[in-house]
Amino acid sequence: MMFKVLILILTTNLFFMLHTTGNISKYINMKYSFLSESMIVILFILTVVEGIKLWSSGEKKEKEHDCDCSHDHHDHVHGKKKPSAGKKIKKLLAYSLVLIPAISGVVLPVATLDSQLVNAKGFSFPTLEDGGDQYGTHQVLNPDMSKFMNQSDFTDLVRKESKSYIPKNNITLTDKDYLVGLEVLYNFSGDFVGKTLTMKGFTYNGPGLQSNQLFLLRFGMIHCVADSGAFGLMIQFPNNIHIPNDQWYQATGTMDTVYYPQMKTKIPVLKVTSYKIIPKPNDPYVYRNSLN
Repeated sequence: MMFKVLILILTTNLFFMLHTTGNISKYINMKYSFLSESMIVILFILTVVEGIKLWSSGEKKEKEHDCDCSHDHHDHVHGKKKPSAGKKIKKLLAYSLVLIPAISGVVLPVATLDSQLVNAKGFSFPTLEDGGDQYGTHQVLNPDMSKFMNQSDFTDLVRKESKSYIPKNNITLTDKDYLVGLEVLYNFSGDFVGKTLTMKGFTYNGPGLQSNQLFLLRFGMIHCVADSGAFGLMIQFPNNIHIPNDQWYQATGTMDTVYYPQMKTKIPVLKVTSYKIIPKPNDPYVYRNSLN
């Protein structure tokens, strides 16, 4: 009973600390934060209930102990069946599986996703792979919402979103509309050729690039970290350039399309006219906050 109360306290504290520090945004899209906030309330109530049960059981044991003093204490004790060693080990393992993440989630620092994760998971393109469940896959470049809805709904969605971008000649991708804007760019790339675009992100020297090309990416979440991806554009400089991974830049240029062998198709490319180093944002992630 005491271990249950301890686990509930630590788990409640974990979610509470994630919210108070703001680190919860590194695990879920914040438009779903009400779910984890509700969990904190539920866990707190369960903790109080289990605490009351623990206190009541302690009171009951004291009364039983006082009663046992006037009876044969030896017979009473030997009448109880002790739990087996196997059950004790199973119980210890079960508690450990819950306690370890509850403690480590508070003690260990939260790592920010960067190009190392892109390398670790591979710069792969799920949209080109045949079969398989695409939910929870690690996407790159294009934040493809077609994985989360049927094709007709997706087509209607992206067409509706495109109306806010196609008429513009100068476009800036902000934190708020980064994923929406990118999806429109990838689905209507021909309509943006010759237009000016400004964006920011971290640099990544991906596969199959020429010496004057690299990717400018940001990690984005559709729902949570399980469906996160490294989303962005190929950017192309007038001359050869060497920029290491994970440098934060803001780039402005003219939109065009280019054939990218790794995707076996043409993709949008930003032909850079100006760029500058910028500090890493307080929140380096972007989120899918609308389905408008």
